[in-house]
Amino acid sequence: MKTIQKIFILLLFSNTFIGIQAQSFRYDTVPNPNKQAERPLFKYEQPVAQESNYKNENNNPEVEKKSSFDKSKISLGGTFGFGFSNYYTSIQISPQVGYTFSRIFTAGAGISYSYYHYSDYDLTQNYLGFNVFGRINPVKYITLQFQPEIYRMWGSHQNQSIESRNVPCFLVGGGITVPAGRGGISAMLFYDVVQDDYSPYGNEVFYSVGYVFNF
Repeated sequence: MKTIQKIFILLLFSNTFIGIQAQSFRYDTVPNPNKQAERPLFKYEQPVAQESNYKNENNNPEVEKKSSFDKSKISLGGTFGFGFSNYYTSIQISPQVGYTFSRIFTAGAGISYSYYHYSDYDLTQNYLGFNVFGRINPVKYITLQFQPEIYRMWGSHQNQSIESRNVPCFLVGGGITVPAGRGGISAMLFYDVVQDDYSPYGNEVFYSVGYVFNF
């Protein structure tokens, strides 16, 4: 009798354990109908929307236009001047490249070469330099400009070589710019505020006429 009771208790315990395992197995492998119905409402909807917006921003021509370099804002200009007399000869060449950052402000850089010869003193001077400039147009036709420069000067005096040296300059000035074609003609007055002893501009206000061509 005790043997039969032990077998009955063992079978009862085994069925209970198997039932728990079977229930656990079914819970893990059989999908819940309620959860399956909710899944399509949010499955990958947010990541897909973000990827789509990212592609649209990259393919938007307006975004590309704002971030790209605008060639139409590049301008070419500068000055060219010369003077001749029985006692004096001068030649100046100064090309510049600028970029228009806004309606009133343009900035850029250029190179410059000047040649001077004074017959009375048997003096010849050469200047080769680099400059940067900022140009402001506060109102139509009016132009203000500042232009720091650095030159390397060499030459001769009475058949003796002049020791070459660096010559700093800083031009400030203003004038008018009149539209002409795809650019404008400017007439400016300048003054070198540094006043180095070897400045090619001397100690007086001087004028300059140039042309700016816009792409």
